[in-house]
Amino acid sequence: MGIVIRQSIYSTIIAYVGVAIGYINLLYLYPKFLSLEQVGLFRTIQDAAILFSPFAQLGLTQSIFRFYPQLVKDSKTSHAFITLMMLMGLAGFAIFFLVFKIFETPLLSYFQDNAKEIIQYTSLVLWLTLILVMIAILETFSRSLLKTVIPNLLREVMARLFLSIFVLIYFMGFITFDQFIICSVVSYLIWLLILIFHLWQKGELTIQTNFKILDQSKFPELFKYGLLSFAGMAGLILIGKIDSMMVTALLGLSANAIYTTAFYMATVIEIPKRSLSQITMPLISRAFERNDLDEVSSLYRKTSINQFIIGSLILIGVWINIDNLFVLMPKGDNYGLGKWVVIIIGSGKLMDMIFGPSSEIIVLSKFYKFNIILILMLALIVITSNSYLIPRFGIEGAAWGTAFALITFNAVKYIFIYIKFKIQPFNGATLKVLIIVLITLAANMLPLKMDSVIFEMLIRSTLTTMLFSGLILFTNVSPEANELFKKGVRLLKWK
Repeated sequence: MGIVIRQSIYSTIIAYVGVAIGYINLLYLYPKFLSLEQVGLFRTIQDAAILFSPFAQLGLTQSIFRFYPQLVKDSKTSHAFITLMMLMGLAGFAIFFLVFKIFETPLLSYFQDNAKEIIQYTSLVLWLTLILVMIAILETFSRSLLKTVIPNLLREVMARLFLSIFVLIYFMGFITFDQFIICSVVSYLIWLLILIFHLWQKGELTIQTNFKILDQSKFPELFKYGLLSFAGMAGLILIGKIDSMMVTALLGLSANAIYTTAFYMATVIEIPKRSLSQITMPLISRAFERNDLDEVSSLYRKTSINQFIIGSLILIGVWINIDNLFVLMPKGDNYGLGKWVVIIIGSGKLMDMIFGPSSEIIVLSKFYKFNIILILMLALIVITSNSYLIPRFGIEGAAWGTAFALITFNAVKYIFIYIKFKIQPFNGATLKVLIIVLITLAANMLPLKMDSVIFEMLIRSTLTTMLFSGLILFTNVSPEANELFKKGVRLLKWK
């Protein structure tokens, strides 16, 4: 786990710097300088492109993870492999574009009643979709090389900094709102160009069209796997993004501004999961390539407990400070309507983290077809439940639908992995962490009210972190966490 811990630490630090910038954007700059309708429109454009991108990728990102160890033997085969993936990405987008144009009218009619403003930005959404497809392919290739720091820096920090700059430029009157939307797409294009330059400079990205140097006997399996993974990834994105699109269509842009802001506040919980997944996925792939099930089991268990620990601490931190966050936020009375969305989605995200890299294990195993079927079934459940819950319970209904899907999805995966591999991520340490979480929550029921909201948040958060971390270290539920703490102490003593 050495490389996992080291790179995940770097990735997590970068991710939280990005979160800080993102929080400034969503909790201050956007509410301060944009109307609810403008925030809702801006978020809907982004979510639409994110929703479309897996349909245009045709499962390429999963194929890269799975077939990189099998097809790449040296620098020449690496260059041929990534060239093939990029060409397939362009072909996938071309197919998606044609299909979209065929069904464009009925798709856009869904937004006609409550969010017709989105219709005029259709072309921009398509351009952003293409950019996201190429970014996803190059990011996944970089992670297969076990190089995650620069891609994460671009994704988490640079892209958000550009949005901060553009919204300030809009506020100062140098650009119109339409130009701000265009600039937001340009920021993704800059991200893509920097990623291309970085990989090229490192000698990892060179056009090599001699695909004969690759093991062509693997191509049929690669294409088949890509198409099957496409269905799974599309379903997974549907689960994560269809709720905001349905909120926009059924409740309007203002409601989506509140919902997506609350949703983003909750996603801070899963950042460690994303950071660990970027490293554990290629390691799981290589372990399966060696038929090393013990290594898969070890990664499964260690990832689960460490994600549970840090995810719980973050969820507790958000929960105990949420009212004060809305007090500090411009238009907090409006955005505060999403309080329970934060709690519900956050709890669902924590459950997703507790089950560890279960999706990665299934996707990278010979049973990958099961994950695809399950995801498509759950996507159907999300759409059906949201169609029922959103009109009746508003944005909280969308949150319940998403949380229910996450919990059901992970419970079924857990059962499947246990039946097929006889491995599971839970042990006595899991129960100990749960008890520590309950003790920490109970401690926060004690009254602590101060005149300064910021000072109250700092004191409450500091005391909570000390209590939670102290109990985690004392019980030694995670040897990796204890070792990391000891290294930190030794570093401080050395200084």
